[in-house]
Amino acid sequence: MKVKLIILFAVFTMPFLASGQGRSCDCLANLNETIKKTEENYAGFPTKVNAGYHTLVGNLQAKAASETDAKRCFYLIRDYVRFFKDKHFSFAYMNADDPDLEMVEDDAISGNADAVEGMWVNPDSTVWLRIKKFPGNEYKAIIVKAKDEKLKKGLVYFSLTPHKKGFLLKQYNVFNSVDMYAKQRGGLLQLWNFALYGKVGPTAMTTAEKAELNKWRDNNNGLDFQMPDKETALVKIPTFFNNDSKVEKLISAHDKEIRNSKYLVIDLRGNGGGNSGWSFLLPYVMTDPIKQDVPLLRVSPDNVKLKRGELEYFVKNPVPAEAKKYFPDPFVAQLKKTYEELPVTKKAFYAVPGLTIPVDSVLQNPSKVALITDDLCGSSAEYFFKLMAQSRKTVRYGINSVGMMDYEGPGTTTPLPHKQFILMIPVSKSSWTDENPIDDTGFTPDVKLNMPEKEWVEYVLKDLKKRS
Repeated sequence: MKVKLIILFAVFTMPFLASGQGRSCDCLANLNETIKKTEENYAGFPTKVNAGYHTLVGNLQAKAASETDAKRCFYLIRDYVRFFKDKHFSFAYMNADDPDLEMVEDDAISGNADAVEGMWVNPDSTVWLRIKKFPGNEYKAIIVKAKDEKLKKGLVYFSLTPHKKGFLLKQYNVFNSVDMYAKQRGGLLQLWNFALYGKVGPTAMTTAEKAELNKWRDNNNGLDFQMPDKETALVKIPTFFNNDSKVEKLISAHDKEIRNSKYLVIDLRGNGGGNSGWSFLLPYVMTDPIKQDVPLLRVSPDNVKLKRGELEYFVKNPVPAEAKKYFPDPFVAQLKKTYEELPVTKKAFYAVPGLTIPVDSVLQNPSKVALITDDLCGSSAEYFFKLMAQSRKTVRYGINSVGMMDYEGPGTTTPLPHKQFILMIPVSKSSWTDENPIDDTGFTPDVKLNMPEKEWVEYVLKDLKKRS
């Protein structure tokens, strides 16, 4: 059993697009089911509900009573979900046949264009965009040409609104309650952890920026390995979303170089999370067994059934020999006790045992590790950041993370009457949530970097060596 299959982690995923059911729906039934399941199961509900909540519910129910259009209903339910200000609590509408079509007449940019305005291209040169500023301080990315015939010239593919993290991002045909972000770095424009564009006019990318854009070609997702100097290995992982096998392949291919390097830099900038690809980095950073968080499950019939389903394997089956070091007998006994106690507990929240990741051996090299994160790092990237506080050889650099780890990323959806509505409710909160919540602030690095981002790596390399 591989480590990545048994680690408890938070998940942040992008929606897929589906078609089929159509636009007709009973909005009130879907809203009421969302409200019911939230009040029963959402781990944050007991502390986040207030007088304004009941006013909001009444207003939304009144609007939903006569609504039968699925897209308009999405926006009503989205307002309900957004009340809780939890980036792991998400609601999406999946219908590839029901896009918002905005077409604008494209012409060349002239005059004193803002830095983000101009012509941009994706890594595979299959989408060419012109970004222009419009009234309301909104920047629209307009299709100039695209390989996909559905992306017609003049289509607004995404729009950007200035935000403290860079930009708020609104994508063509993506309907989700969670705010998405984008950030420009010179001649590169990163759409959170799932896309990168390069500028080709009126100014062009630098040689280094072109090389970085090429690392996103053929679904490589920006993965990169470099040797900035003969003593230092650098691994760049811009996303953990559906990227585990690629991360494993990259690390395996450069295992020898990493083990022969005195220093290791792990650059996660822009990484909004996803799966547990960070587990492949653990052998190089661990100095002691890593104790994972003890999540607090909100006790409800649905949540108890869900958690017992996850634990059932350990109750009814012997642990395979290859997994014994991860699941020693005392820990399995705790899991079995949890399984038995959950149906009868009177607690409002139940502490589910957290797995401890054992350390086989502490590598002499790399002797010092730098972890670089920024304000777009979230979910499982934040979780890795939190765990690295337990590594005595790791120093965490950057700026505060996005902030989405007070409530664990849900692993299952909550069914609603309209099948193209996808509701994901966090059922557990983190051990620190009540006393030291971070969703409003993000996690704070050990060393804050206040210089331009393009200077970060150079600074980190110098600082890390001073600490040897």
